[in-house]
Amino acid sequence: MTLLRVTKRIFDDSIQTVLNPTIYGIIKIMEKVIIILGPTATHKTKLSIYLAEQFPVEIISADSMQFYKGMDIGTDKVNKDIQKRIPHHLIDIVTVQEEFSIAAFKKYTVELINAILKRNKFPLIVGGSGLYIRSITEGFPVEVSAPPYKELREELSKKSLEELRKMAESIDKDAAARIGESDRKRLIRVIEFFRLTGQKISTVKNRKMSYEFLKIGLIKERTILYKDIEKRVEKMFDMGFIDEVRRLKEQYPHWSKTALQAIGYKEVLQFLNGEITIEQAKEQIKKRTRHLAKKQVTWFKKEKDVHWIDTTNFEDAKIKAKKLLEVFLYGNTH
Repeated sequence: MTLLRVTKRIFDDSIQTVLNPTIYGIIKIMEKVIIILGPTATHKTKLSIYLAEQFPVEIISADSMQFYKGMDIGTDKVNKDIQKRIPHHLIDIVTVQEEFSIAAFKKYTVELINAILKRNKFPLIVGGSGLYIRSITEGFPVEVSAPPYKELREELSKKSLEELRKMAESIDKDAAARIGESDRKRLIRVIEFFRLTGQKISTVKNRKMSYEFLKIGLIKERTILYKDIEKRVEKMFDMGFIDEVRRLKEQYPHWSKTALQAIGYKEVLQFLNGEITIEQAKEQIKKRTRHLAKKQVTWFKKEKDVHWIDTTNFEDAKIKAKKLLEVFLYGNTH
């Protein structure tokens, strides 16, 4: 039996403390991925930077709007100086003219995870885009989807909700049973998938990921969270958000559908086009961000095995997160 196997067996017998935790980390590193998730305005970026200063990690963004070049203030993107000091990935990879799919995110992220592990570092995935994170933690099969078919989509969009549900149930009863009463989008997807692939979407299974995950969820009490959201929006405008959007608009007259839905950018574009006032833009941004935070909380409550930390007291949150990483990475319980 090799030394590596002997060492691993010792650890499997729960005698981690007799060995150097750094050695243990190197042996087990191939299995370990860290996730920081949670709603907007809970200091995910701030905590990730702190942890990157304490542990050998590289950060992978799971924020669907930080992929876009130039969307800095509105997405609370980490500044360039920090990016030079701490490796960050999947930031500034496409222009606002381009689409970036969740399937592409999963493909690149798996490649990045494996590359980071080969460098004897730990991948730290950070973001609030729930499905993007689940595509990694649960192997959600986002790459298995029906190809775009405009004519079919237009045909189905004319159907009533009752008609769509009857069609979906006749095609795939199991999938239809899991869809909410008024969720037209998912009903249409069930029908599209069957029409274009000949398969029931319920037969598509998650692919088991070969990584061991530590999931740290950040949260705040709702009234505090909403107040912090309002402060962040005001700060965005103080930092020159309007000028940022104006520069992007001048550089890229035509934006992709995904980029146009970015909270804040859509509203400021409307202001720049003379459609709404600046105060209306701010109020709409605050409202949309509160709604997003509520949806994120609901989504992440369904995520399994999350260690939740309240970040109202950030110093206390840092201590708790650091301890979780020490135990997860090195088995250090002291």
